[in-house]
Amino acid sequence: MAADNDRAAFLAAHDVSRETLDRLDKVIDTLDAWRMRCNLIGPKEWPNIWLRHVWDCLQLLDHVPDGARIVDLGSGAGFPGLILAAARPDVHVTMIESVGKKAAFLRAAIQAASLTADVVQGRVENAPVNPADLVTARAFARLPRLLDYAAPWMKNGAKGLFLKGERWEEELTDARQVWNFAYEAIPSRSGGAGVVLKIRELKRVDG
Repeated sequence: MAADNDRAAFLAAHDVSRETLDRLDKVIDTLDAWRMRCNLIGPKEWPNIWLRHVWDCLQLLDHVPDGARIVDLGSGAGFPGLILAAARPDVHVTMIESVGKKAAFLRAAIQAASLTADVVQGRVENAPVNPADLVTARAFARLPRLLDYAAPWMKNGAKGLFLKGERWEEELTDARQVWNFAYEAIPSRSGGAGVVLKIRELKRVDG
């Protein structure tokens, strides 16, 4: 019931098309069916799944170009990969997840919502580096390590689009010890002191 109230509050605050909502509902219903057996999301987080998690990911849409090819690192419960694919059927999302049960969930959600997406099961550092326009991640790794993971795609022209929490400035300072890059930090619209961190022109400090 709490999740139903959360969904109603989300819809009252945000304008979502009927088609998009249908796909999002199928993703969240699949997550509900799988979440306990795969440890996808904690029980304390579930009552806020729409306002906290879905909306947090949907704010990335302002920065996703038409027809974008997205690589989502450490996709886990599908935030933001599944949410972006549900909201934007014109884009293609490749989700990389090392845990077998979580990868199986992602595939089930893709099938349930008929999303334009696929799943690569394995460690990010071993994943094929196919052409991409954006690399996304949420709650996957601190920024210095995250840029290590994202570098193969970003060196080929992809931009980074990362959801970061309140300690993002500390992470940014640490990342600049290893990487040179241009960035824009956009205050999160989903509450708290987090940001949407846009990163481009990634190069190692040591060359």
